Parts: sequence; structure tokens; C-alpha cells
Amino acid sequence: MLNYSRYFFSETSCEFSSRSLSRCRHFLLMLGAVIALTCGVITNVVAEALSPGMIFGWGRNVAGEGIALPGLTDVTAISAGETHSLVLKKDGTVKAWGSNAFGQLTDSEKLTDVIAIAAGANHSLALKKDGTVKAWGSNAFGQLTDSEKLIDVIAIAAGTNHSLALKKDGTVKAWGNDFSKQSTVPDGLADVVAIAAGANHSLALKKDGTVKAWGSDTFGQLTDSEKLTDVIAIAAGTNHSLALKKDGTVEAWGFNFSGQRNVPDGLADVKAIAAGATHSLALKTNGTIIVWGSESFGLRAGADGLTGVTAITAGLFHNLAANLTPTPTYILSGFQPPVNNPDVVNAGKAGRTYPVKWQLKDAAGNFVTSLAAIKSITFKPAQCADFTSVQTEVLATETSGNSGLSYDDISNQYRFNWATPSAGCYVLSLSFDTGQVQKAYFYLRN
Repeated sequence: MLNYSRYFFSETSCEFSSRSLSRCRHFLLMLGAVIALTCGVITNVVAEALSPGMIFGWGRNVAGEGIALPGLTDVTAISAGETHSLVLKKDGTVKAWGSNAFGQLTDSEKLTDVIAIAAGANHSLALKKDGTVKAWGSNAFGQLTDSEKLIDVIAIAAGTNHSLALKKDGTVKAWGNDFSKQSTVPDGLADVVAIAAGANHSLALKKDGTVKAWGSDTFGQLTDSEKLTDVIAIAAGTNHSLALKKDGTVEAWGFNFSGQRNVPDGLADVKAIAAGATHSLALKTNGTIIVWGSESFGLRAGADGLTGVTAITAGLFHNLAANLTPTPTYILSGFQPPVNNPDVVNAGKAGRTYPVKWQLKDAAGNFVTSLAAIKSITFKPAQCADFTSVQTEVLATETSGNSGLSYDDISNQYRFNWATPSAGCYVLSLSFDTGQVQKAYFYLRN
């Protein structure tokens, strides 16, 4: 998912040998200038508190990849590639946005029964609940080809131009670009519980808390992995790697040109990690994000002030954060007398104040009592001819209380005293903080 070699250097064009070192150093300096000149293409957003179901994006935005699609709901997973982004929804479907130059978005809309997703540089993967894998996008290095043959898969990972699959027996399959042996799984590798893929290297987390790495070690992205213990999660950036330990601390190794492996002093209480091209992310247990490494494209500053986060992902130069807490729903008892529910039009007199009453319960059956649960109460004029429901008799009850919203602890009812407008037909809408809406219809006469 991290094709930094296209912007940085490939192992074929820039090797760290004594003969080529000065050439590489010159190239790195040029790269810094290029990034500085292009970092104006960023997501223009302000961090916020994420409520359940919300997604937030920041960083580079050349193809729209850094801005979350509006209206997304019921999201269960997120993944960021080079210039595209993916989300998995609760119903097993996938939404994709950003660049479609290689078809990395196209087939996503056709998928069903998906349980996991992974975004590579220019390709995408989806794991279905039957243990098979679907792949779409660029196949320039065969990163799609072998996916159709797999069964019994429980996890997937997408690198720049290669792909990984973890099988339920704890073994790993790899396919795609193998120039640096990143798709050559070490003999005897077993007992794997998690996988991650970078540009030219791959990682596997074993159930004993150790890490196995293979592929390119040009920048030390493999070297320190063998020393680790008590690891519970891994992440592969373009040319660096991260490990989350069970004590909530983070280890980093590999390339460090932008400080992407310089874990901030005192970083603790981490529950998730992600690695991009030149930056690293840590999600803390309090729902905030710490970012270190390059500040190009606002990669670090974009997370400032962001709270309520439960999941993170890093693309090449953009990031996504989400609150994947299931959106709560309320059980609405319906409007209480004298107001009728939507199957009946309430006939009343214009200019009077009528009590609109209702009860809410949460999924556990407990009464919801907070006024904050009511996001808004609005009424809009409607065409009387649009009312196809049966009209009731004229509302007989008129309230003597003040207008406004209140909650009665005795009857466990919300009450809104509606001062009715001029004669006509109206739709009264209650909007709740869950996104649910309840409506009542009124026909007011003089």
C-alpha cells in the first residue's frame, strides 16, 4: 500500500554502495525539495471529535483520497493506499474513492460478503466470509493473479506491488512483485496471527509475540525485527516497520530519513499503529492519535485535536481515522396521545400549542432520558394533497405549559410543546443523535 519507491528510489536505481552513496544523497536532497513544493495539495479539514460511524481524512489529496466520502455509515474497517481509500461496511459491501487510474476502485461496488479489506499502491484486496480473496486494480506485477486460487484465508495485507494472505492454519501466502524476495515466504513459517506488507518487505507476527520479516533489508527494515518479544500488532511502511508491544509501547526500525522511526519519548497506552511512506501513527487508548515523521502534506498537524478514534490507517501520504463504534439506535414507542403516528394526519387549530410526547429506549430496553438525544425538532410546510393518511378528529388537548423540550421522569416521556404556525399542512420531524428521524403530520385550520 506504500509505493514510496516511485517517489524516492528503487533498489535498482539507488543502492547504498560506496560507489552510489553520493548519488543517493543528492537524490534525497532533491526529494525534500520536491515534497516541499508539492505539499500544498493537502486536505483542507479541521480535526474534530468523531462520533460513532464518522471517518476523518487528512494529508495529500491529489485524487480525493484524503477526504472521507460524505454520508458513510455502518463502517467496520478502513484502509488507505497510494491515491485511493477503502471502507468496509457492516453489510459486507465496500466503498472506494480517490484515483481509479488502474481500476483500483471499479470492482469494489460489486462485492458482497466481505469481512476485511486492504489497499495497495494501485490495487485492492477484499477477504470474503467464505475465506476466498478478491483482488482488483493494477496487475503489473501479478499482485492480483494468485488471489483467486486461495481458500481458508483469515487475513490479508497489500504492499506496494505485492500481496499477502494469512491462512487459518497459521501459514502465509504471498504473490506479486518479488524483486526483493518480499513475496518469498520463509520456509517453515507457521503460527502466524497477523501480517503486514511494505514496499519491498513483509512482516509476520507469530502467536508467541515474535516477528518474522523478509524481503529487502536495504534500510534495515528487517534487521531489528528478530529481537522483538511481546508484540501484539505490526505495521509496514514503505521502508520502515513498527511493532506494538503488549505494554502499550511502540518499537520502530528501518529507514529514518524523515524521522518516521523516531518514536516520541514517553509514548505509551497505544492500542493500534499504522505506517506510511515518511510518517508513523499511533492510536492511544484515549482515542487520540500521535503522528511522527514528515510533516509534508500536513501528515502530523492534521491529527491535532482529533478525538473519539477507534481505528487508523496510513496510505502513502494520507491518513484515515474512524470511530467504528456501532451507531446506537433507539426504540421509539411512537407519539403519545393526543398526537398520532404517521399513519394518521393530526387535524388541529392554527395558533394553538399542542403537546408532542414520546418515549425512547436504548437497545437494552432502558429508557433514554438525555435531552441531548434529541438533535432537532423542526416543522416544514407540506402540500395537503401529499397527505394520503386518514385524518383524525380535531386535536382536543391544548397545553398550558411553555414551549420547548423537556423530560418527565415520572412518565418517562419527552415533551415538546409545539406552538403551531398559521393554517396549512405541516410535517413535524424529530431527529435523534443516532440519525433516526420520526415524523408526524398535521393539518391546521383557522
